[in-house]
Amino acid sequence: MALEESSMHKYAVKSLVQAVQHLSLARNIETVMHIVRRTARDISGADGATFVLRDNGMCYYADEDAISPLWKGQRFPMHSCVSGWSMLHRESVVIEDIYADSRIPIDAYRPTFVKSLVMVPIRSIEPIGAIGTYWAHQHLPAEEDVIMLQSLADITAVTMENIQVYNELEDRVKERTRELINSLNREKEMSVRRRQFFSMASHELKTPLTSILTSASILEDYNEGQYAEQRAKHISRINASSQQLIGIVNDFLASDKIEEGKTEMVFEFFDIKQFATAVIEQMDSSLKNGQTIRYTHRGDTTIVLVKNILHNILLNLLSNASKYSCEDQPIDLYIEIADNELTIQIRDQGIGIPAEDQPYIFNNFFRAKNTAGIEGTGLGLHIVKRYMELLNGCVHFSSRDKEGTVFTVRCRGRQ
Repeated sequence: MALEESSMHKYAVKSLVQAVQHLSLARNIETVMHIVRRTARDISGADGATFVLRDNGMCYYADEDAISPLWKGQRFPMHSCVSGWSMLHRESVVIEDIYADSRIPIDAYRPTFVKSLVMVPIRSIEPIGAIGTYWAHQHLPAEEDVIMLQSLADITAVTMENIQVYNELEDRVKERTRELINSLNREKEMSVRRRQFFSMASHELKTPLTSILTSASILEDYNEGQYAEQRAKHISRINASSQQLIGIVNDFLASDKIEEGKTEMVFEFFDIKQFATAVIEQMDSSLKNGQTIRYTHRGDTTIVLVKNILHNILLNLLSNASKYSCEDQPIDLYIEIADNELTIQIRDQGIGIPAEDQPYIFNNFFRAKNTAGIEGTGLGLHIVKRYMELLNGCVHFSSRDKEGTVFTVRCRGRQ
């Protein structure tokens, strides 16, 4: 008999040592429960084992390993079950006869095989759970068996705390990795944007500057009386090229302010008809020969919006309509205010947008493949879209290659 007990004790110690090794590698609570419930049976010779977690004043029977079902998945109040008593009193419970102990909720145990049990708390200070072992016959475990079970519970507590620390560290590493990846992606995007900017600027700024310098040089050779017509022509070229430069610079400034979140949002009450007429007059000097803007208005004439943003939106869309249309082609501008909602529609009969380019037309620096030889920064429509987002509005378009384009913007005025 003594030899058998010695052999069983050695097996229990071996099982506990193996459990310690396996628990040291565990990275989640499911793995811990699997190891502990099997080890608890091995070291105690029990017919069943449960893994109980403390959950907001309840005992949650999270896992079990037994000869027949016990209470897996069920919750019981802390004050009405033995696992709760063990956690509240921070001590082990040994019950040889469950029907003779007042701490046992008999109705919960009657359908089960359990006749005797041992319950040990997981962590002696502020227990976070308990490990239960059960026998199908009356059984009083040896003191060393209870000590072994409590040792398993103590090791389990350390493992669970380590998993929590590990998971927190892993979350921090993941978050830091995401931040680094986002930072690298932003840096790559900025690098691409810088390359696009310098490539575009070298071309787009060079053209109007060359025109200005050439016209200014020619003007030096003309006197006012004899070459008045030629002087006026070159002065007009200088003005147009200067306006083009101003437009390019304004696009850059607007884009930077939007990306940095520094766009000023000053809402004001104004007359939309007077506003649109002023923008059309501003466009007159940059329209191609024979181009006209045909303006139609319906509905109310006043609204509360960010006037400077709306000015940039309308100017960008009208400039595009002119730029991508031929001489003598009209541009239609339709504005309506109904129920405090503003709708602006601009229709041209220009080169249109190829179908394969349409999904990317609002991307930064994007230019459709049919715009080669036409000046532009690829910023205008991106700015329009971002401006409409700031106004909680929307912009959409319809276009057919070589047949023209219609852009529509909508937003509500502030009450």
